[in-house]
Amino acid sequence: MVTQHDTRQSRQIRSGSFDLWVAMLLLLIPVFLFWYVWASYAVNVPKWDDHVLRAFLFYLDEETSASGKIYQLFKQHNEHRIVYDRIITWLDFHLFGKFSYLHLMIVGNLSLIGLIAIFGLSLGQSTIQQTSKWKPRKSFRLVDCLLYLPPVAFLLLNLSQWENMFWGMASLQNFTVILWVFWAIYLLAFTQKIGAALLVAVAATLTSGNGLLVWPVGFAVLLLQTLLQPRSNRKPLIFWTLGAIISIPLYFLHYEKPPGNPPSRGSFIELIGGGLAFFGSTAEALPIRPVIGSCMVVGGLSLLVVLGICLYILKKWISHKTLSPFDYFFLGTASFLVGTGVIVAWTRTGFGINTLITSRYKLYSLLLMALLYTYIVGEIQTSAKKWILSLGLLFSIILMWGSYLTYLGDTIWLRQWLITNQFNWTHKSNSSTVSIDSISSRYINLSPAFYDTALPTIVSSAQSSAIDLQVNKLSGRYDIVNSTMPALGLGDSGSYLLARSVKRTYLFPVRQNQQSIRKALVHPANLFTTGFRSDISTAELDAGQYQLFILTIANEKATLYSTNQTLESAGPPVTTTAKNW
Repeated sequence: MVTQHDTRQSRQIRSGSFDLWVAMLLLLIPVFLFWYVWASYAVNVPKWDDHVLRAFLFYLDEETSASGKIYQLFKQHNEHRIVYDRIITWLDFHLFGKFSYLHLMIVGNLSLIGLIAIFGLSLGQSTIQQTSKWKPRKSFRLVDCLLYLPPVAFLLLNLSQWENMFWGMASLQNFTVILWVFWAIYLLAFTQKIGAALLVAVAATLTSGNGLLVWPVGFAVLLLQTLLQPRSNRKPLIFWTLGAIISIPLYFLHYEKPPGNPPSRGSFIELIGGGLAFFGSTAEALPIRPVIGSCMVVGGLSLLVVLGICLYILKKWISHKTLSPFDYFFLGTASFLVGTGVIVAWTRTGFGINTLITSRYKLYSLLLMALLYTYIVGEIQTSAKKWILSLGLLFSIILMWGSYLTYLGDTIWLRQWLITNQFNWTHKSNSSTVSIDSISSRYINLSPAFYDTALPTIVSSAQSSAIDLQVNKLSGRYDIVNSTMPALGLGDSGSYLLARSVKRTYLFPVRQNQQSIRKALVHPANLFTTGFRSDISTAELDAGQYQLFILTIANEKATLYSTNQTLESAGPPVTTTAKNW
């Protein structure tokens, strides 16, 4: 029998194996929670711009020439070229016979897993720069990639991003463009694969407008490498410059400025405040008020740490120390995140500072935190790494759990809003007959919904006594408030508003009243309490007078209550907001 001596090296191997298993188990927690919540609330119903993907398939089929089909693939959508979204849509349709917005969400949300992988590879690469006490390390191990990665996963996989998570086009576009950019910068910083980096940069450009930032950021990274690294090869910089010269003008070929920009940029103070709120928007998930103030503080602290790291890298250069690939990766990705924040603040502050902390922008703030954590872990001494890991885990877990409670109401509302929208599109009378146009039925299937079994109740008279409801008529909308209806559960359970005229019926979701997330730390359903509020735009209703009812769904049982209230609508506006799609 061969006995393995208990040497320092063997103890290190056993310790590394144990650490790897712990890291893998920790990584599985946010992955499981993210996909469990997504599977619980995702629904195959288009939201806003999603309709353009169905239209794309129709127009593509109508085109008879190759040039026409290429035009449909590359044509402008708002300020973007959404070629990637269209390719995934086309592939999904031809693979499954119908395309599903759920499939688009899955592909888009997988980009978050890709981003986590890039952070893991960067952590692994950083270990190559640190010399072991035994011998210099020429390659990294799996444990090097995963050991300090869990806080990144907890930061990126949470419900702060609820709007993008459950929106087919947005998840494909808003998540994937960042994956392409980070991947391109990783390739430029850590490898010599300029061809692969160029392909990924082109993919970023053809996914979303802010993907264009990959070109100046990549140029800056390569220029620094060319100037600061001894015997540096100039060819990557030349190839990248040529790629930018070709890609950027092609992006703006036949480009038209999209309508809908804000009337003003806001004051200088508002721009600064908006930018700080953008970078610290993750603080909204913490029970600290006021929200905008806490977001500004967190954003300001994050930017100060970015500045401190940049000064640290500058000091390395002044001290004639060679910058590591990890330094270039940080500088490139931080420049992209900060540059995007400046652009968003400049173009969106006119809509109000609250716009800058909405869910669709949360990923930039989360990524900035993940980047700061990753760089610090990669640079500090080994003895201090586990302290940073512990602090990172504590903060990221608190933030993750806070996000699942803070945005649970928004997630449920979005699901119910999508489902009731589908009802309103497909039920054009007071009967249970489903009406769907031939073009839509050709490309998509309707999503199963709670109202499928509730239709007899929906089209019948009220079965129960009247419920008190306050209806306040405002300019172009109704503000509707109830203070007595109990919280009936999560998901599709709960209350809905039903508006019925002599011609047709509409369903609308409500926002259940909520209490402090501290009361729901263990049981999320405790978040909701009695009463609800809803906002109905008269533009959503055909012209006419509508009786207002409350429909409740509890334990798959539907009940209809009268309210003795009515709504009136002059119908949708004759003119609508101009769009380029």
